[in-house]
Amino acid sequence: MFFKFLLFAFVGYWIFKGVFRYFFGNMIKQAQQQQQQFRQQQSQASRQKTRPAGGNVDVEMNAQKKKPRKSSENYKGGEYVDYEEVK
Repeated sequence: MFFKFLLFAFVGYWIFKGVFRYFFGNMIKQAQQQQQQFRQQQSQASRQKTRPAGGNVDVEMNAQKKKPRKSSENYKGGEYVDYEEVK
């Protein structure tokens, strides 16, 4: 009885696997090819954007005042808030 169950389970799995590959194999391959083409297009577009025109590169730097970092040395303390405990 147990042997028949294992046999049917194995054969059923094998058939299901074959049917699944037959129906969905081409769809998966096409999706992978489209994804690969999309990645190639994206990499080509990013390469074109990073190339400077004529070999000249202009660098602009904004001179902004740096804000001091918050640290324990600069901390002056906060405001004390009185509270009541609710039971």
